[in-house]
Amino acid sequence: MTKVLVTGGSGFVGRAAIKNLLQKEFAVNALDMYEVDIPGVNNIQGSVLNAADINRAMAGCEYVVHLAAVLGVSKSTYMPMECLDVNIIGTRNILKACVENKVKKIVFSSSSEVYGEPDKIPISEDDPLQPKSEYGHSKVVGEEYVKACKKQFDLDYTIVRYFNVYGPDQANSWVMSKFTNNAVLGRKLDIYGDGTQVRAFCHVNDSAEGLVQGIVNPKSDNDVFNIGNSKEQISMKDLAQKIVDIADRPDLLNFIPMEESDRTKEREIYKRVPDTEKARKILGFEAQISLNQGLKEIIAYKQQNIEKIKEEVKRTEEFEESLKNG
Repeated sequence: MTKVLVTGGSGFVGRAAIKNLLQKEFAVNALDMYEVDIPGVNNIQGSVLNAADINRAMAGCEYVVHLAAVLGVSKSTYMPMECLDVNIIGTRNILKACVENKVKKIVFSSSSEVYGEPDKIPISEDDPLQPKSEYGHSKVVGEEYVKACKKQFDLDYTIVRYFNVYGPDQANSWVMSKFTNNAVLGRKLDIYGDGTQVRAFCHVNDSAEGLVQGIVNPKSDNDVFNIGNSKEQISMKDLAQKIVDIADRPDLLNFIPMEESDRTKEREIYKRVPDTEKARKILGFEAQISLNQGLKEIIAYKQQNIEKIKEEVKRTEEFEESLKNG
């Protein structure tokens, strides 16, 4: 049985990737600071900043899926050093271990944040990389390390650039989870500026399938792919309206001037929609779950787990407040 190491296995995308790999009958090791509570996984608790942890987790693995990172623009704003350390030094450590352990291939999880404010929509893989945040910069550097490792040590790779992943158990740090959590709890949905910012959301199960194609599809070798749902772009105000309609919670939209929010015009990305034609042609990847279907699933799940959602919201809001206060 082919063995794969997934770093960041307890994370949102990590859990979905592990379940996908197990369904495809891979053996899976997971490296994370936290326990990965998925039956059938060999869970190694440790850090990508610790070489001994990495080598212990990578033993016997033919492939590595590298997801471990300090995620998101918000965290990188308040924790820029930690973001750069984990996302750059951690990736360097993983690549070094891949070479030492004779891994066949690494699949590296990058982000649409590498494009910054795009010159055109939709965004293709050949468009300029012009990140605005420390997080975006860290992913550009990670990609360059991956490519350099191929050049110097002949380690094959696939890079996937994710666009706005969402799903039922996503942490309350992202716009989709905040909107849906607030809707089911009867709280205001905060929309920054005029809400005309445009995104294209991709369900986590589709996103995981795109990632795993980097292992199972040999045509993916040494290439970069946008993974997202290019068919359904939507503005933030329309997304918020759609969510309160599905949740049957009217009158919850709350527009906040950009200068009064925790965002800045300089760091805000106003339009982000992927061109996924390359992934469709080469990987056979195309998002299958519509936004309406995904939203109905999420809201139904959260309505059935209100106490869990309350706890998640409380925990993340306390954490975000602690970041702001240093």
